[in-house]
Amino acid sequence: MRVTLWERLLLILFPKRCAFCNKVIRPDRDLCADCAALESKISGQCCLHCGLPETRCQCRKHAHFYDGIAAAYVYSGEVQRGILRYKDGGNRRTADFMAQEMARRFREAYTDKRHIDYIAYVPHTDAEVRRRGFDQNLEIAQKLSAELRIPLFHGFVKLYEIAPQKAVSFMYKRGNTAGVFDITAPNLVAGKRFLLCDDILTSGSTLGECAKMLKLYDAEQVCALTFAVVERDRKRNERKIK
Repeated sequence: MRVTLWERLLLILFPKRCAFCNKVIRPDRDLCADCAALESKISGQCCLHCGLPETRCQCRKHAHFYDGIAAAYVYSGEVQRGILRYKDGGNRRTADFMAQEMARRFREAYTDKRHIDYIAYVPHTDAEVRRRGFDQNLEIAQKLSAELRIPLFHGFVKLYEIAPQKAVSFMYKRGNTAGVFDITAPNLVAGKRFLLCDDILTSGSTLGECAKMLKLYDAEQVCALTFAVVERDRKRNERKIK
């Protein structure tokens, strides 16, 4: 990557930082050497029911309204800390890296479903955006739209706030998101194919509810894509996220 003189001057004042651990790194890198060596990156084919590599699939193939799910990383360690730091408003350049890696996973996992009409994203309420200071899902979706050159769909609305999914036990996650979302532009949905995006996949309930609304308005196909996926413990129903 070529760095212009102006960009070099900016990097002196605002050095580039690792997307995960926040260490200062070279301007032509996205991750430090330690984070680049993490084994949490997902490549190649994966289980389209849970998003994990087929060799690590732990799902029971629960039915969802989306037609597949893929993720770029397993949500753990420095990956987890980097995402949480970004969501709290730190290292906003992380969104560029997340979009690039999500685009990579889309091309690898959905080899037979490349034709997409719109990129959609899980929305937040206005109050949630004001508290955080920005809409991280919108920011990632905008950058992913530019990466894949696919138009962005702005027709989702979140009707009211709910308890955070991470605070709800696994068996109640679907009920927590039921009826939360609606579509304001149904005329753009019928017969179209969507790539539905979120930052993290836990149970799939949030993405499933959004996919359900698209299917109710006659979307032809809904493929789901996240930056990270939670790998549940084989001996427990759900991994506890701190």
